[in-house]
Amino acid sequence: MGDGLQSAGHYMDVYAASIDSLLEEEEQYADQLKEYLFYSDALKSVCRKQEVMQYELERHEENLNAKVKQNEELTSGQSSGFSFKGMTKLFKTETPESKEAKIKQLEEQIDEAEQTVKKSQEEVTTFLDLALKDIERFRKQKVRDLREIFINYAILQIKMSKKGIAVWTNAKECFQKM
Repeated sequence: MGDGLQSAGHYMDVYAASIDSLLEEEEQYADQLKEYLFYSDALKSVCRKQEVMQYELERHEENLNAKVKQNEELTSGQSSGFSFKGMTKLFKTETPESKEAKIKQLEEQIDEAEQTVKKSQEEVTTFLDLALKDIERFRKQKVRDLREIFINYAILQIKMSKKGIAVWTNAKECFQKM
């Protein structure tokens, strides 16, 4: 009886010793999956950056549109709605030279705003092109890597199960001999 118990205990010790290496291997697969979690966070930040760039572009376009509208109002001499500027115009007379100077200044500001909008559009387009290429490359790589990780993990689980079956089969034989 003592020999049977000692043999069964030996098989259990062998199984216990093999578990540590299998758990380390399992941890490596978990670490690889964590890397994809971190990369998905990086993709979120790319999306946030795109949103910020798009917001900046829209802000520049609104600024340009406001300056164009202001220029149109100055050149036509009409104002849209009630404003304090309109009230001051009633009491002050504006010289044609000052009006021309304001129009010229506005046209320069419009040119600057148009250049800013073009620059922003180019930056957004360039960023989007690069980001989409990176995302597509990540998607393709992700499919390959995740497939490999899960296949290797399944093989590990099968290996662990086979060792467990072998240990319990040998221990069962030892107990049956008693």
